[in-house]
Amino acid sequence: MSFVSYVCNEDQVISLSGDFDVSSVGSVRNLFEDLAVNGSDVIVDLSNVRFIDSSGIGALVFLYKRLVAQQHQMVLIGVQGQPKELLDILKITNTIPVFESLSGYLGEKERSVAVVH
Repeated sequence: MSFVSYVCNEDQVISLSGDFDVSSVGSVRNLFEDLAVNGSDVIVDLSNVRFIDSSGIGALVFLYKRLVAQQHQMVLIGVQGQPKELLDILKITNTIPVFESLSGYLGEKERSVAVVH
């Protein structure tokens, strides 16, 4: 498991690669803890994640709950294959918004801001 972290339009983007499982969750634990209190919305890019298990799901849910408690949001982008199937089965996608791509999310966010004004 590897990750890249960057900022896009004031949102923190975390792009994960590889398997997100019990053996790799520890590598992002500190990052997720920091994100939970950093004061911005978080986009988790799973487009390069081939496999996720209950530990990976737990890490995502942990981050989501902590962000919501801080009045921030989290979205998932690029979810496909086995990770998508498991997130759908567990109905995680009913709670955490999922978008096909970063541009799809940014377009939706821009439209929702335009409606508010």
